[in-house]
Amino acid sequence: MAERYSNSQNYSIARGRLRLPGRLASLGKMVRVCQNRACLQRRVVWPDWLRKDDGVCLQGQWYCSSGCFELAAQAVFRRLLPSPEPARRRPHRIPIGLFLLSRGTINNEQLKLALDLQKEKGGGRIGKFLRQIQAASEQDITDGLAAQWGCPVYPLGQARDFLKCASLLPLTLLETGRMLPVHHLRSAQMLYIGFVEGIDHSALYAVEQMLRLRTVPCVVAESELLEALNSLRHSESEPATVFDSPASPVEMARITRSYARQVNATDVWIARSGRFIWSRLQSALEPKDILFQALGDVS
Repeated sequence: MAERYSNSQNYSIARGRLRLPGRLASLGKMVRVCQNRACLQRRVVWPDWLRKDDGVCLQGQWYCSSGCFELAAQAVFRRLLPSPEPARRRPHRIPIGLFLLSRGTINNEQLKLALDLQKEKGGGRIGKFLRQIQAASEQDITDGLAAQWGCPVYPLGQARDFLKCASLLPLTLLETGRMLPVHHLRSAQMLYIGFVEGIDHSALYAVEQMLRLRTVPCVVAESELLEALNSLRHSESEPATVFDSPASPVEMARITRSYARQVNATDVWIARSGRFIWSRLQSALEPKDILFQALGDVS
């Protein structure tokens, strides 16, 4: 009998240990601690259902009030402001003209003529001038860029999947970055993004931060990208709010706080993409996007 009681007791203890992580997880969901270390209520433990405030998550960290949120947002915006030297895309080792020459797509005379035209016009992409003198087609340029960057070519003119996922990013970012989400593989949490002028890895990183999706770059034909963007201009339901003049971190945080309260945002994510600082406000309805210019250091 003693042995039987002991086994039963051990079984109960084991079951209790198995339940402990679940109970701790439930407790973690009930109780939140403000991430503002100067917050006076930071150490006050209140269940969520007893809180009467406007707490919101920023970059995955929870803040108990709009005041604490705004202070944290200021710090995020300061980190994302550009340095005196503007960020540039990482150039490829071999220019596209030389790459096409090495593949036999064009010859020396054609490349020289295209370079002369480029110099005469004061700059521009060499592919444009190669097409102008009919030395290479748009498909030649697209295939060359894809091979140069080690990415596949996405047949944007044939596949219309972009209509289902283009709204994941603000249209303004797509136009200025000359890029487009072309396919969303939900089962793998993967987003394919097409480019026409080389791969912008900083943009890919920003999208991964904001959407928590793994991004995969590809190359699309320029004419097909322009046609797709034109289609999106007519179908955009909720355009992003764009502030054309550079603002200080204090101003950007205050504006973000104001919009967050308007839409009852529960989560806010902020990232840098090109010349914009992108804020996305998640709520029970559609997300709200805000774009701030970041064209120089702002104190």
